[in-house]
Amino acid sequence: MKNKISLMLIVLCFLPFTRILAQVLETEESKPLLPGQFEIGTGLEYQVSKEGSESALPLAIEYGLTKKFTLLVEPVGFTSIRPKIGSSAKGIGDLEVTLFYQFVSEKKVMPSISLSAEIKIPTAQNMLIGTGKTDYTPFLIVSKTTGKFFTSLNLSYTFLGKPAGVVANNLFNYGLGTIFTVSPKSILYAEIYGNTSAVGDGETPEGVNTNPSVNTELSGGETVGAIGYGYYLKKELLLSFGVNYDNNNAFLFRPGIEWKFGGKKNQ
Repeated sequence: MKNKISLMLIVLCFLPFTRILAQVLETEESKPLLPGQFEIGTGLEYQVSKEGSESALPLAIEYGLTKKFTLLVEPVGFTSIRPKIGSSAKGIGDLEVTLFYQFVSEKKVMPSISLSAEIKIPTAQNMLIGTGKTDYTPFLIVSKTTGKFFTSLNLSYTFLGKPAGVVANNLFNYGLGTIFTVSPKSILYAEIYGNTSAVGDGETPEGVNTNPSVNTELSGGETVGAIGYGYYLKKELLLSFGVNYDNNNAFLFRPGIEWKFGGKKNQ
């Protein structure tokens, strides 16, 4: 029972950053799609650390509702968690739905600014993959183009749905990422993102393990650095490969593909 609750706390900590390749960066950008435009992305995520390995096959479907509003739907069709110690888990992941609104467009000096609201719907059937509870995350997104660099800053706060018997704080999340255009065909990207600790400060229920020596991922939150490369097969079809490394000494490898189509430029 202690192992399951401990793993549940780790899942809570990582939930805000299990986002997928709707774009090459985990950091969201303040740039709406054109009205009627679709962007579909998918990629294989594979993470390894001294605790074990994880893999996931997520999908992102983004749609331009209007000039200012964009809707993003992110199901995870398959997740596999294989710790060296404890139970393994396989199954579908949770579903995230996010609505973006750009209220300031980018000008020569002024960055573009958007607000977004994300809801995580607990569709995962295995409690080692999801918490079975709904989370809510409001975002502030700021983006700016400077020469060949396109840089975005994210600040957000996640209101966690906490399962019975789990002590956990809501999370403050941050992200800073940039994309450098090497040529019309190639891009390089890098970012840093993370979140505060999910370990609760209140009274710990009996049977809940919050020992920092056991749950190092939770005691200090998470900080992740990432680099990657993208290549356009054609203007709207991008292949990418990224590598993440976090403060828990875990590596995440992410090959992905992104396709953008449709849209009405005259609206």
